[in-house]
Amino acid sequence: MTQELVETLLKEAGLWQGPVALFPLKGGYLNEVLLIQTGPAKRVLKRFAPETTGTLFPNRPDDEARALQRLDGLDVAPRLLQYWPETSVMIYDYVEGHPWRTGTAEVARILLRKEAADPKGFRRVPLHPADILAEGDALFALCTSAPTRRPAPQDIAPPARLSLIHTDLGPGNLIAQGTDVRIIDWQCPAAGDLAEDIYSFLSPAFQILSEHAVLTASERAAFWHALARPDLKARYLALRPFYAWRMAAYCLWRSETRAEAEVRDRYAAAFAAEMTDMDRCDAD
Repeated sequence: MTQELVETLLKEAGLWQGPVALFPLKGGYLNEVLLIQTGPAKRVLKRFAPETTGTLFPNRPDDEARALQRLDGLDVAPRLLQYWPETSVMIYDYVEGHPWRTGTAEVARILLRKEAADPKGFRRVPLHPADILAEGDALFALCTSAPTRRPAPQDIAPPARLSLIHTDLGPGNLIAQGTDVRIIDWQCPAAGDLAEDIYSFLSPAFQILSEHAVLTASERAAFWHALARPDLKARYLALRPFYAWRMAAYCLWRSETRAEAEVRDRYAAAFAAEMTDMDRCDAD
């Protein structure tokens, strides 16, 4: 996006505060993301690639805008400043910090704060093990081969209430400054099970895909201690094999279809780690 167009958008939104400088930010594998310095203020401009569906991680700009509005005031996500739905462009406050590296307790606390957000109106994601496994099966069907040690489905009741979940809660989507953490990149939110967000953060695949080391036992223990919700821990442990099967399928499919060799290798490593973790029976 040109500087001239960015300045026009800033002025249209009443956000222009002086000379503008643009700096590209890493925005995952899809969208264009720019840091805007306008006078003393820092903003982020996000221009979405065409909306995607039929994937675990759809790219839905309207849903990101709505999620940021629902989360406003909870100290969970950036503050949305302007959204142009006709061009799939938004501007939100820049979150100072760096991609999360340490401090699992802070992530547990932000997940608890997030529970105050209303999930109504967002896409629904599978809650039952059989449906989660089916999504994994569909992805494995796209691959050249599939593992044989598929978890046996169990009858697990849905959660008592749905949550607004991020669904892609790896370290790359967590920005930390000291003990202060914010969740960014809300383009695939859903009304679902909080256990799914817990899984994605603790999952080795999500850590590897964010180029972070797999969490240690002590890091997982610190997370559960801060969460202080044995009911959620029990639910996560019951559902983890099914989420792991689905994520392993996604990673294998991506390892066979991504154009970039480095990215394919990262997905292959994530697939292997997720298959190993699927069989892990410790209490975390």
